[in-house]
Amino acid sequence: MKNNIKFKNFYVKPQMPEKLNNLMELAQNIWSTWDSDAYNLFSRIDPIVFRSVNHNPIRLLQQIPADQLQDLAQDSGFINELDQVYHKFRSYLNFTGYYRDQDEKRKDFDDDLTIAYLSMEYGLHESLPIYSGGLGVLSGDHLKVASDLGLPLIGFGLLYRYGYFSQKINLDGTQKEVYIENQWHSQPVQKVKDDLGNDLILKIMIRNDPVMVKAWKIEVGKISLYLLDTNLQINNEKYRKITDYLYVSDRETRLLQEIVLAFGSFELMQKLNIEPKIFHLNEGHNAFMILRRLKHFIKEKGFNFEEAAKLIRKSTVFTTHTPVPAGNEEFELKLVKYYLNDEITTTGLNFESFFKFGQTDRNDHFSMSALAIRFSKFINGVSKLHSQISRQMWHNLYPELYEDEVPIRAITNGVHIQSWLSRPMTKIFDRYLGPDYQHMAEEKGNWENILTIPDDEIWQAHQLRKEQTISFIRNRLKNSLIYTEQSSSSQQIITKVLNSDHLIVGFARRFASYKRANLILKDKQRLLQLIKHSTRPVQFVFAGKSHPADDKGKAMIKEIIDFARENNVQGQFVFVENYDMNIARHLVQGVDVWLNNPVKPLEASGTSGMKAGMNGVINLSILDGWWPECYQPENGWAIISGENIEDQDVRETLEANELYDLLENEISQLYYNRDQNGLPLDWIRKMKYSIRDVGRGFNVHRMLRNYLDDFYLPSSKITDTLKAKDHEKLHKINDIETKLKVYWEKITFDKVKMNFDENKILTTGSKIQVQALLNIDGASQDLLQVEFFYLLSQSNYRILPLKFIRMESDSKAMYEGNFKISGAGRQGFNIRIRPKTCCSREFFDYIKWYY
Repeated sequence: MKNNIKFKNFYVKPQMPEKLNNLMELAQNIWSTWDSDAYNLFSRIDPIVFRSVNHNPIRLLQQIPADQLQDLAQDSGFINELDQVYHKFRSYLNFTGYYRDQDEKRKDFDDDLTIAYLSMEYGLHESLPIYSGGLGVLSGDHLKVASDLGLPLIGFGLLYRYGYFSQKINLDGTQKEVYIENQWHSQPVQKVKDDLGNDLILKIMIRNDPVMVKAWKIEVGKISLYLLDTNLQINNEKYRKITDYLYVSDRETRLLQEIVLAFGSFELMQKLNIEPKIFHLNEGHNAFMILRRLKHFIKEKGFNFEEAAKLIRKSTVFTTHTPVPAGNEEFELKLVKYYLNDEITTTGLNFESFFKFGQTDRNDHFSMSALAIRFSKFINGVSKLHSQISRQMWHNLYPELYEDEVPIRAITNGVHIQSWLSRPMTKIFDRYLGPDYQHMAEEKGNWENILTIPDDEIWQAHQLRKEQTISFIRNRLKNSLIYTEQSSSSQQIITKVLNSDHLIVGFARRFASYKRANLILKDKQRLLQLIKHSTRPVQFVFAGKSHPADDKGKAMIKEIIDFARENNVQGQFVFVENYDMNIARHLVQGVDVWLNNPVKPLEASGTSGMKAGMNGVINLSILDGWWPECYQPENGWAIISGENIEDQDVRETLEANELYDLLENEISQLYYNRDQNGLPLDWIRKMKYSIRDVGRGFNVHRMLRNYLDDFYLPSSKITDTLKAKDHEKLHKINDIETKLKVYWEKITFDKVKMNFDENKILTTGSKIQVQALLNIDGASQDLLQVEFFYLLSQSNYRILPLKFIRMESDSKAMYEGNFKISGAGRQGFNIRIRPKTCCSREFFDYIKWYY
């Protein structure tokens, strides 16, 4: 009967001895989860409890009895270590930043630069389950390295009551989703207070309804991450549940989440007097920030729509992560109109006018990515290949541009070294690279020393982590129904799971159909031969969740589990349930080969391979995402047999067979080929090249340097220019556009002359003379630029401006140019008119081609 009694819950904060106050301060900052010395300090308190609480420093301190805390306060050795770690922490916080102090190019670092970074999820640590996968982990790494480098960046997101689901595998091998409520008093999450010391509660309007939003904060090193929460009694049930679940399937709730993220973050910025100069939208989920900023500039600051749009475009960075149109966030038009029509009308636009900014080929849906692209000057994909695919995908938004001109450039993802490098490898890095790799990881010269590390040292470090990973996996399996269904033999089975002397292939990521976790099962007999080989056995470890609505992904999980059971290879073909950052960390550090076989080109980037590669785990991958930028025969393996094969079944068969061939004939032989000391020297050489090439090219320091140099600083300077002298430049650009609107429809080509017959074959070095006579109908020739667009190949072109020569009459202008033919083969050309001020999104529509 006692279980039916209801209790009012409250939280009791542990009483910390005065000497341990600094310990609690450390626990409240995410820095303590990625710094190895801080990790060792908390682990020293009670390693068993620390592991049981998922390496959560705050929960650890809550679990330690008061008398044990008193003993720690009297332990001079512990206090000495605490003082050292705390001094390191304070020094880290006081470090002004490498970019400010040491780089000539960035001496003009803008002191009033503030970057607002918005993301739907943040993967900071396994004990903070407000992430689902790669997008969130990338967001978390972005904040961490911004802290490392001293960038003035502030994060904004949502605080999910339940977050993403915990995965349980049923007896029949099917996935079950379990939602566990987060206990924020046991997390490094703090309430934001107002000037009176009360919890800061914001009010936003959705339609005519007030929605109250609570603000929380997480300290990520030197970076503040603000998170919004609608789970307040004052809200009605519908609005209270907005922030319950990450990536909720219900489209109405998902729309409300994205409204709260945008509008709530903006209100919080105003309340805290945060004035970002740059808004970085990480994926389209955050695009309603554009609508809120339009309202701010038009209704609250008095700009007209054209001026407001220009200010937003110049100060917005948009990162797209999705390589297929169907994967981009969009909502039914009627749903968007229902919730946002009132907000839109405050900008002076009607809904139909605003809809055009989110319009794609699906006229009954509103695209968040299209909205973000149309209001961003700085747009990037997350790998070179992904950026190319994105230019193809979004070319319809820029119909007057040549496809390669579509302004989506590549900033390839990277990973935060300190968060993902194993502790044995960290010791080797510290010894042979020195400390600079932690703050200046993008300096490529630092990484050459990897090749000088003695073979036995790097192998021993890897084997140590491999043994730890196997032990970790066995412990996780003790709570898995897959391995405990037969209690009499379960312990015996678990103790024999995986062998550290045998080759282990890892596959861990979201179980989506295009990632093809089950490709290895294409020929089960060949797979069994690999697993059961008498002298060169190959073991496999899988982990990953499937979205609750993805039945195909769930079927893949069951297929892998069923194969192991049916063929009695559960010890060599292992599925680890409830994939999270802790499992990911162990696998990318402790297996031997990292397998990635998506359907190309559907993998936008794929950062798990980067994490593995810098730990000496060698990549075996389709040439998709980031891997084409890194792959060399000495640092990994590429699966290439399916390149340019359109028939999906044929491609899959070819790639599966190549995968088996590589494992049988090359990978396993290289791994098991040992010298007299038992070292696989050729394998170790490949490990070193993997660490060097991945470490120097795909760390998040390099990524953020790209964002800073190519996006953040240029955006800041453009914004300053527009605002200078009471927005003089902004008004000038607006005047140019006004004039263009008056004349543009009447501006045409009158005639074009060239000194060659385009039907005849030219030779390399031939000179072309071009004359273009334009009807400009009274427009000033200063408004216009005429260009010879010279296409040497489909991916190689030159834009050669023609020079204004004279006015032939009041309405006709003559332009001329001389050019040399380069290269050979089939080439092409065209001539176009465009405004001289052509670097802005608003002028891309003003282009006319001759042909």
